[in-house]
Amino acid sequence: MKYLTALLFTVYSLCSFAADVLAPEAFTARYVKALEETYPGISVTISEPLAIAIKYPNGAQMTSYLDNAYIDYKQSPEDIDNVIATYAAGLEDTRNLDSAEFTLAEVMPVIKDLSYIQQVGDMLKDADPDNGLVYEALNEELFVVYVFDTPTSVRFMTQDDLKDLGVQQTSLRETALNNLQRVLQNVQLQGDPATLCILVADGMYEASMLLFHSIWNKQQFPVKGEIVVFIPARDVVLVTGSEDTTSLATIQEILFDKQGFAHPISSNGFVLKDDKWVHF
Repeated sequence: MKYLTALLFTVYSLCSFAADVLAPEAFTARYVKALEETYPGISVTISEPLAIAIKYPNGAQMTSYLDNAYIDYKQSPEDIDNVIATYAAGLEDTRNLDSAEFTLAEVMPVIKDLSYIQQVGDMLKDADPDNGLVYEALNEELFVVYVFDTPTSVRFMTQDDLKDLGVQQTSLRETALNNLQRVLQNVQLQGDPATLCILVADGMYEASMLLFHSIWNKQQFPVKGEIVVFIPARDVVLVTGSEDTTSLATIQEILFDKQGFAHPISSNGFVLKDDKWVHF
């Protein structure tokens, strides 16, 4: 019980931290204000939290995603003005993303839910009906979305990008996982892998660890029953056992306070069966 209390405090501390900083919506609004002050004449529209559409006086348009800026801000909330100023100053580089020549080395996989796929897909179709999002289903709720992760921004891969790269979508998973493995050099487990633990990586790709099927084994997680994984948010991965009623109850308490999570994904648990994640 002492261990569970300590672990619960650790997870709730993570949620409290997320609540103390600006929510993605508020951060995006503040970022937009800074852009409009820095670049007079541009028109900025918030497409969704951490996604903005920019129109320049000459008619040029672009979409910019603020995921990296938000991650940097969460690491140093007191430095918000400097973080925003730094990324705003790089807008001219970001402006060239739509015409940039990306490489396969920049492709990363992110896990999203169905509603996210629909929202972003609709946004891209509004810009170009024939240039859709590149994604694949893990199950009826979870999807893998492929993105280009650059030093200044994250941009979703489109069907046109596939053509430009000259690759088939069927080969993206292996490439993206190789890239992800190269980036994630300090993955840790906090808690007890035999009862309840949290997977900690870089703050952006924790949920993507579901794609490394080989790590989800009883040697790594000697839990009671089957390994059950919860991904309430992009950066929160909780692991317990299907027969560990105490830990499952603890997780439900954590998920009940779901408003504490930025970038929410799912409140469901998942079990890996026959190389496919199914609902617990």
